[in-house]
Amino acid sequence: MTHATDGSNGGGDGRDLTAAVTTARRGLRRDVAVLVDSLEAGELFVPLARPIAGVPYGEHVELENELSMAPHMLVDSEQKVYAALFTRADLLEAAGDQLGWTTDEGPLEYCSLPARVALSMALEVIDEVNVVGLVINAIDSSELFLQRNELGSICAGQPLPLVGYVREIPVGDDERTLVAEPGDPPPPELIAAIEQCVAAEPELTSYVLERTFNPERDVEPHPTLRLRTTGAVDRPGITARLIAAIEDKLPPPGYVDIVFDEEPD
Repeated sequence: MTHATDGSNGGGDGRDLTAAVTTARRGLRRDVAVLVDSLEAGELFVPLARPIAGVPYGEHVELENELSMAPHMLVDSEQKVYAALFTRADLLEAAGDQLGWTTDEGPLEYCSLPARVALSMALEVIDEVNVVGLVINAIDSSELFLQRNELGSICAGQPLPLVGYVREIPVGDDERTLVAEPGDPPPPELIAAIEQCVAAEPELTSYVLERTFNPERDVEPHPTLRLRTTGAVDRPGITARLIAAIEDKLPPPGYVDIVFDEEPD
């Protein structure tokens, strides 16, 4: 660990990672790679519930021993707890004001750490039971949520798609979706539910269930349901009804892409 500082001088000498975090929010593997590639020169800020013993306020300090700190955590409406890091001091201060954070009931203090160090410390406390994930830049438009496996991959320098974010953007023309090997047969209850739904929708003529893999979007192959249609169809309605019928019957990784193929006239 190379240095620590609190907010009296606004931070250390590390690179501002806000733009890289915002890019990673798109969720594509190549977008997450931008964040991974920026970590070596970047810094992240930690809000402190208690001062760090032995670290002078407002100074850069070389840390040769193991660092012990008591950071503030985030708690959501369901009482789930998340580690919190920030890319800039002003974003941390804004969140601290809204959340009422203090340091030993006094003015809020914080430290800046090399980004890889800060992420590794967060990974150590996230056990998916008591602490369920990491939030970077809470309450800001650049807010990024990372599950433990996603954070672990980023710490290891291996970018992976952030599935929760990547679903929100359409597939680009430059992306490749590959049809994977069939793998294990799909569960019979899944096939029965699909066939029941297809039979109930007059505009659907047939279906094909495949396993596909998009390197930019997927961590592993997953089911893709291709629906053949005739004429105009209520795609959102059909999709919603299908998902409701099959979501608890899907094999790992637990999600499905639904694609509509209109039959030629």
